[in-house]
Amino acid sequence: MIKNILTQIWNQRRTNSWLFAELIIVFVLLWFCVDVLFGLFSARIQPKGYDQEHVYKVTVNYRDDQSVKMQDADSISRFWWHPLSEVIKNFKQYPGVESVCTSFGTDVYSNNTMFQGYHIDGDTTNIFTANIRYVDAEYIKTFRIPMLHSIHKNLEDKDWNAINNVNPAIVSAELADSLWGTTNVLGKKFSDYYSPNLHYKVIAVSAPQKNSDYNRYEPYIMTPYPEYIYKSQAIPSIYIRVKADADNNEFANSFIKTMSAKIHIAPFYIFDIQSMKYYKQLDDASQGVTQEVNNTILMMSFFVFNVFLGLLGTFWFRTNSRRGEIAIRMAMGSSRKQTAIHFLTEGILLLAIAALPGTIVCLNIWYADLTVTIHADATILRLSITLLISFILMTIITLIGILIPARKAMHILPAEALHEE
Repeated sequence: MIKNILTQIWNQRRTNSWLFAELIIVFVLLWFCVDVLFGLFSARIQPKGYDQEHVYKVTVNYRDDQSVKMQDADSISRFWWHPLSEVIKNFKQYPGVESVCTSFGTDVYSNNTMFQGYHIDGDTTNIFTANIRYVDAEYIKTFRIPMLHSIHKNLEDKDWNAINNVNPAIVSAELADSLWGTTNVLGKKFSDYYSPNLHYKVIAVSAPQKNSDYNRYEPYIMTPYPEYIYKSQAIPSIYIRVKADADNNEFANSFIKTMSAKIHIAPFYIFDIQSMKYYKQLDDASQGVTQEVNNTILMMSFFVFNVFLGLLGTFWFRTNSRRGEIAIRMAMGSSRKQTAIHFLTEGILLLAIAALPGTIVCLNIWYADLTVTIHADATILRLSITLLISFILMTIITLIGILIPARKAMHILPAEALHEE
């Protein structure tokens, strides 16, 4: 049957030429839309390297009338950092709170970023930039950051102190690979390019990290607070992890209401508490990701709908104009099922033949690096999957466009159809 259909397609090549041209153009355009969405989707499902589920960010502010500018480190420690540590200690005692952590530097779901250059000791020619995140020991537990390699099974405060002027550091897989070409680098030492006397020792290598859902993986380093932070009146980012059974829609309101009334530690007060889902939405909106995703989905939906109407109309007209052929086939003894299979197979073969030059065009677009690669690399796997998805979508549209008019034509008596011809 397939051989007879291919012969029929060849004999009708002039009639089918416009249909082939339409199928090729539609296939390429549909593939491009699918490729953009696939890039966004593949970036979205990649692990971020941390778990923000049940995590809240607590914003603590200070009262100007109770704040005094202090110059010496002892005063700052006594009247600023000690009261702030008491505030954080109170957070840990709140029912349902599993852990509390603080950080400075590149923040999760935020435009607040901090970069620094690093190099292997003795090699100042190869400098690698990384996001830096100053954290306390609880940060790893709060965000449940998975480790590829680690010296300590559970990071504690005593493990998070400098030894012989060498700071402990947790590096991401990207930074480890950039510096040493491997991720098995426990105990390796490296230095800060801009502060040559600042040295680090790798105590753990974390899973790949990225700042938000749709970003690419970037090099990261997590290390204890530097001395200059304790000499300034700064407020770190404060995060709390809530136990799953205690996390609900009323937790944030209950927390801020209870803690605001309980905490009277000058000069601090709780300003706000929001879940990380809230900051994710803000980050997506500020980066234009939400609008990009919505626009892409809307554009693709509109395009697919127009493709559906166009192909439906084309195959409908084409099938409807062959009512006489359908009548003859049925008069010669073909059943409705056999006739339907014949026309559906013909449509799929037409699409498959048109998909070959369409695929060649897509390959050239991919090879010329004209695809959207902001969120994900243009790999062979991505190209293969998007081509397959595009072909499946086109197949579904083509089959619907053939089946509806064919079924309608097959319910007409052969004599009546031949009389109309």
